[in-house]
Amino acid sequence: MARFVEDKINQNIIDRKELNSRFIENCSTYNSFLELEKKAFQEGHISRKYKELMAPSISIVTKCEPCIERHVQQAYLAGASDEEIYETLDVAIEMGGGPAAAYSRFALNALDFHKKTNSKL
Repeated sequence: MARFVEDKINQNIIDRKELNSRFIENCSTYNSFLELEKKAFQEGHISRKYKELMAPSISIVTKCEPCIERHVQQAYLAGASDEEIYETLDVAIEMGGGPAAAYSRFALNALDFHKKTNSKL
């Protein structure tokens, strides 16, 4: 993995951790968003792992690298195997074509990063 990609992932993590409190304190909609996220990813008829596997695919198609990184991490932490993540990328590429294939490379780098660091941030 290129050093600049690792730096970008680290910066995503730092930004999420450090700026979250500013959003909570200053943005009136952010707490509602966090509650929505909590409800959307809770266990239900579909397990949290499978919900987290859906999220990188959507994040890839919408081209949101911080979202890709976070949801690849969460899928990994929820017990998704490499093979399940690869199949998630297959769906993203089918739905988003060439640009999704390019963003899927970032997803693979994020997976490698989180496996290497055993990141639980």
